[in-house]
Amino acid sequence: MKSISAVGATVALTLVAACSSVDTEVDWDSGYDFTSLATYDWARQAPQPGVDALFEQRVREIADEVLTSKGFRRALAREADFLVAWQAGVQTNQRYETYGYGIGGWYRGYPGGAWSTTVRHYHEGTLILDVVDRARNELIWRGAASKTLDELGSPDEREVTLREAIKKMMVDFPPQWN
Repeated sequence: MKSISAVGATVALTLVAACSSVDTEVDWDSGYDFTSLATYDWARQAPQPGVDALFEQRVREIADEVLTSKGFRRALAREADFLVAWQAGVQTNQRYETYGYGIGGWYRGYPGGAWSTTVRHYHEGTLILDVVDRARNELIWRGAASKTLDELGSPDEREVTLREAIKKMMVDFPPQWN
């Protein structure tokens, strides 16, 4: 049996291709002038435990595509206007499902009907992208995408879901109002 940390990279990679969509949220420094940004690079980061090189490669390639499509140009880290960093993780959660039937009321001192509660364990993967002003070394934007990971799916399905997560997260990057 594989441990969750060993499966973590694969599970986080998935943000899985199941029927529900990816949940995203973003936050940013509302006083920051995002119109001054033109170039970026990836922040230097230590490897994340349980995250494989394929996942990192896919995150960077997809985010590069999105940023390039928005007019940003990749530059050397020491010359870039902003740096992009990422984090990924998996959390095990529980869901309680109660089902049954009943006719209501009481029968000979007992409630009518039968009820059952089942505990279901599931994994939720989260991907976070941070945008840091390089000169000030301050976080100016953060996007997070999460998805329930019920099945791993094929590598193609995982990539499609990861692409959906990053595009959805960055759809309004950079923010237009200050």
